[in-house]
Amino acid sequence: MKVLITATSFSTLTPEPEERLRAEGYEIVRNPYGRPMTPEEIKPLLKGVDGIAAGVDRFFPPCFEEADRLKVVARHGAGIDQVDIAECTRRGIVVANVPGANAEAVADMSFALMLSVARHVPEGDTTTKAGQWVNTYGRDVYKATLGLLGLGRIGKGVARRGRGFDMRILAYDPYFDEQFAAQYQVEKADSIEQVMREADFVSLHMPVTPETKGIIDAQKIALMKPTAILVNTARGALIVEEALADALEQGRIFGAGFDVYGVEPPTNSRLLKCPRAVTMPHVSSNTPGALLAMGNGVTDAIIAVFGGRRPEFCVNPEVYDR
Repeated sequence: MKVLITATSFSTLTPEPEERLRAEGYEIVRNPYGRPMTPEEIKPLLKGVDGIAAGVDRFFPPCFEEADRLKVVARHGAGIDQVDIAECTRRGIVVANVPGANAEAVADMSFALMLSVARHVPEGDTTTKAGQWVNTYGRDVYKATLGLLGLGRIGKGVARRGRGFDMRILAYDPYFDEQFAAQYQVEKADSIEQVMREADFVSLHMPVTPETKGIIDAQKIALMKPTAILVNTARGALIVEEALADALEQGRIFGAGFDVYGVEPPTNSRLLKCPRAVTMPHVSSNTPGALLAMGNGVTDAIIAVFGGRRPEFCVNPEVYDR
């Protein structure tokens, strides 16, 4: 069996997941680019490959044209928007993911970005190291209003951290968890618009679907307070980046923090040039605990499929039903 590892962070901080695959006798082939690949780049690598430990590469046609033995695409994380599920199902390829494995690490990054933007941390670090003594003025985090768009595993992690800052927490989620909300004093918002209007910090934790792609557009950004901060550690496609860049450049919101972008790496994104933006290179999950959990989850899924069993988190169970 041959396993292609496209996830650049797979087994990087701890060797255990890859060692487990090798112990099973599988041949390992790694991503030769050191970054997320396009379907055209993936295509020639799939001939003779039985399984994939997939990063945020785009697994869409035409990459499957050379997949003569592929049995499983196991996502090194929770998001599956970069995988053509219908095409995999049509070809009899199992798709699995690892929901929740990186939730606490991503929640940490969300809060780190909030604090960094609110208190001008990158600017202060740069100017102080340059021998300057610049007096900056930030925003209060303590007792501010935290708006969450999405109250899944990561959104809940951010809510728990917000309670430590005695924040008012306002959340919108179509599948709102009333029990969690009662335990952590989370207010239920009637709409995304309510969150955008009332929050001092808006943090995104939604999946990308046809309904949510570009959902944070110019109209919704215009609802935000001029003192508000937007943070995105979910998926870049949730935001219309040009509209947000306009708002940042014109000073219509205080600032924004990102770890995800519509195109990665975001070499041509205007957000990289906005002085009001703190930008990270999609590393929210890069902690020992999160990477070990994701790596072992991916390894579990691949071993299960190769052994004729259904993985615990199978995204397209109809493959087995068929």
